[in-house]
Amino acid sequence: MSNKPGGVLNRSRETEIAELAEFIADEHALSGKVDPLAVAKEKHITTSFNYYGDAFDGMLEHRAGRFHIYCNLARVEQPQSSRARFTLGHELGHFFIDEHRNALATGRVLPHLSKCEYESDLEVEMEADTFASNLLMPSHRFRARAKSGKVGLPTILDLAGYFEASVTSAAVRYVKADLVACAVLKWAPDRFQWKWLSTETWRANFRKTVESIEQLPDDCPTRRALRGEGMPKEGFIQAGTTAAAWFPFLASHDYRNSIFIEQAVALGRFGVLTFIYPLDGVLR
Repeated sequence: MSNKPGGVLNRSRETEIAELAEFIADEHALSGKVDPLAVAKEKHITTSFNYYGDAFDGMLEHRAGRFHIYCNLARVEQPQSSRARFTLGHELGHFFIDEHRNALATGRVLPHLSKCEYESDLEVEMEADTFASNLLMPSHRFRARAKSGKVGLPTILDLAGYFEASVTSAAVRYVKADLVACAVLKWAPDRFQWKWLSTETWRANFRKTVESIEQLPDDCPTRRALRGEGMPKEGFIQAGTTAAAWFPFLASHDYRNSIFIEQAVALGRFGVLTFIYPLDGVLR
């Protein structure tokens, strides 16, 4: 579950979009990675990569009966980067989701500037993010690989590499897969941005987390990653912590204040991702 300010998609709508994306994925690649550029080409969608400042990651435009995707190298950096692949998948979502495509084709809506990877709380953007995630990481393939790995960032980083998806999108998919009780939090370099909670975490009422960098211990993995400390060879920083350190409604003497593991990975100029979970797998 998410407590992003804009809430979450209706579960049936999310399932519908996920199934659409996975159908498209299986049409183009029954195993391994999906190439969103190849999907666009097959649908006669042209693409261009250029520098457009910080205004957007991608944009789908309809003109003279044709669709075109703009991808912003100022934010995705390289045409084959994981962020570019997610951005292309997001814009393909606007194409394959009938309501989005028809609104653009008929001129009911103008092309809009998309910032991908869960930065927007607009429903159409959340739907396109859902499509991109399931296009690049179809559920049956994702879950099969995720179940075989260690809890948290070791497996999330493996999934991101295997599917050539971004760490952020792989982390959100991992939490939403409900493999373990956990939460993922996204930090910009100077502030908290959003979080996703597993269903078990939400149902156990572990919902209110720390949402200020200043509230974090100075030596915790998240603060160290935000300061730009070098990542160990594993690619992330890890340390033990407590539930009360991350869920401020808990007192230190509360019986629910169990030992947690905190893992943090740096995302360059896009900030830091934190993954937390109870060491024994149990939320009391």
